[in-house]
Amino acid sequence: MSKSILVVGSGAIGAIAGVNLLSEGHKVDFVDANAAHVAAVRESGLRLSGVRDITVSANIMLPEEVSGSYDIVLLAVKAPHTQSTLGMIEKILAPHGCVVSLQNGLEEYRIARVVGDKRTIGAYLTFGGYFVEPGHIKNGGGGSFKIGEIDGAMTDRIRMLGELLAPVHKVDITDNIFGYLWAKMALGAVYFGTAIADMDVVDIYQRPAARRVLARICGEVTAVADAHGISIETSDGFDPKAFRNGGTDEALMQASWDAQTAYWNSHDNKRTGVWRDLATFKRPTEVDFQVLPVIELGRERGVSTPALIALRDAVKAVETGKAELGIALLEGLE
Repeated sequence: MSKSILVVGSGAIGAIAGVNLLSEGHKVDFVDANAAHVAAVRESGLRLSGVRDITVSANIMLPEEVSGSYDIVLLAVKAPHTQSTLGMIEKILAPHGCVVSLQNGLEEYRIARVVGDKRTIGAYLTFGGYFVEPGHIKNGGGGSFKIGEIDGAMTDRIRMLGELLAPVHKVDITDNIFGYLWAKMALGAVYFGTAIADMDVVDIYQRPAARRVLARICGEVTAVADAHGISIETSDGFDPKAFRNGGTDEALMQASWDAQTAYWNSHDNKRTGVWRDLATFKRPTEVDFQVLPVIELGRERGVSTPALIALRDAVKAVETGKAELGIALLEGLE
């Protein structure tokens, strides 16, 4: 029996997921709040370039136009928009349906509070892309894709979703989705650090002073995960556990930096979405949805996070025009 799928947020990740599913014959609708993007897709189709170049005719709506009932919602909005989107999702999600969070951060917790644990699916993904222009998204390169029930159960539903989402990217199912999500939180904090440096990520990784700051940032996220009983995983060869207590095993840390260098060298874009938010779009980042929650969860368990606090302060300073991007800003956190 075919499933009705709604992609909420038709930017980079939403478009990559939806276009690949649509091209395989699945019933997929899209919704996006960007009126220019919606208009362009309606006029000329939704184009996905990069890994593959394909343009599809797509039924795309503005949020106020969404109605009906959907079996699967692929949620791909930025974290600041999760809460405002959930009201709409709650209305159109079928009783037996589920929401799959294709987002950064720990949004699964917020989703579950609205639609329920049993209708929430976690997803960890490190493939990505970026918005080129209205109607056109570029898939920037490969990575990993894992999905899991938030209670770790290996259900028929999660196996079904694994098969359904296979056209999007090679997908694995896991019984430890939060272990992967926290690994991405650690690496995401590192990426916030690279963003304020205003250099290609691989070049930043070659600088010992920058690596020392990034190691402390990563180590603090890992310490908070440990305090909350999370068995943190490895993200595309980057092992946050190597940076516990700031990192003491140089070989283990170097292996993680080498894995990250290989990852970024496999992509045509060498800087993060956070950097684009700050440098290109001049808009607020997701720092209060990726870094701040770790600081707050650390306080709950008495874990000190001075490097993360300094990182958040630096990002906020750039957002408000009180600081300029540059390697001195990152290395100055040391």
